[in-house]
Amino acid sequence: MQNKPMVVVLDSNPNSREILASYINEMDFIQEVKLYSDYNQGLEEIKSLKDDVIVILDISQGNSDEFIEKVRLHVSKLIITSTDYSTNMIVKALRMGAKEFLPKPVLKNDLFRVLKMFADENYSSEDSNSKVISVYSNKGGIGKTVIAVNLAKELAQVTKSKVALVDLNLQLGDVATFLNLNPIFDVSYVMKNFVGKNEDEFLKSFEQYKDSSLYVLSDPTYIEQAERISPQEIVSLFKAMKKVFTYIIVDMSSAIDENSLKILDCSDLIFFTTIVNIPAIRNAQRCLNLFKSRHYPNDKVKIIVNRYMDNDEIKIEDIENTLGEKIYWKIPNNYFTIMDAINKGVSISEVNSSSNIGNNFREFAMKVSDDIIEQAVIQYRM
Repeated sequence: MQNKPMVVVLDSNPNSREILASYINEMDFIQEVKLYSDYNQGLEEIKSLKDDVIVILDISQGNSDEFIEKVRLHVSKLIITSTDYSTNMIVKALRMGAKEFLPKPVLKNDLFRVLKMFADENYSSEDSNSKVISVYSNKGGIGKTVIAVNLAKELAQVTKSKVALVDLNLQLGDVATFLNLNPIFDVSYVMKNFVGKNEDEFLKSFEQYKDSSLYVLSDPTYIEQAERISPQEIVSLFKAMKKVFTYIIVDMSSAIDENSLKILDCSDLIFFTTIVNIPAIRNAQRCLNLFKSRHYPNDKVKIIVNRYMDNDEIKIEDIENTLGEKIYWKIPNNYFTIMDAINKGVSISEVNSSSNIGNNFREFAMKVSDDIIEQAVIQYRM
């Protein structure tokens, strides 16, 4: 039989604590509720608990980000409440790792819904917010592996969430090489032997990058293994990953085949990557027409311009006018820093975090995270 979770409430307002306790005590799927006005004392209680625990943390009094991060180290099921329920406050709460935000005074039905969801034995702490982000170009040599690797690394750094970096360039993948990894398992083996396992076993099939929250899954060791991977196996892999990771960054082939189309169809976001020259822009036009023919939502495809220089003869406005789309992000041209990172088998930020491209990738990751959170807030308010 499933163990009932415990709820720990950290709230300095005595009336608010008692109201929450009265609501929760009526819920037969909750084991016990503990109330704390002293947040540090409550944190010590959270650290000592070994059972399933849900934390309700009120930040109406402006608790520090550092304290919230300490709570997040010990719990995944975090609900933040506040008397300030402006868009900025909700974005802040979700950015800090809350799985739910409830405005105060908390309504009984809202609290019941959230606690019931968390108490469900099939609940995954990552699944509801998980996003598959594919980095794609229909032309080789554009730099999409550099983008996928460094975006994934920076997302793990700035969000502290579990991030998967998956090499689905099935025949010519370089992700493991770029990070100097020699994984025990590759994507082909994981698809056949770990999909369907419990979350802990599934996570162990990925190669953790150093001590970070970035986990890597490399391309197949042999080309014949890649040829045997089916679109349905890709769907099953994504489904399994969404239960474990908040962000799933996919480096994929430039080919347009049934596997590539399935990856693109399954992606929540496509970062279509191009560079500033006429052949690349013409190729981009063709690819954007393909996306339109597949009826992707307008906000699914984002255009990334790589190796951008301010003195390029072709300006960003020219590209936008030609493609009929806004440029989502520009990555500066910094050949020497990129090659230094590749040759050392590390991310760009580990070579030179203060370089223009190191700062760029950090800001890129923050924008991606913030945009996803803001979209969640819009849906929350609907």
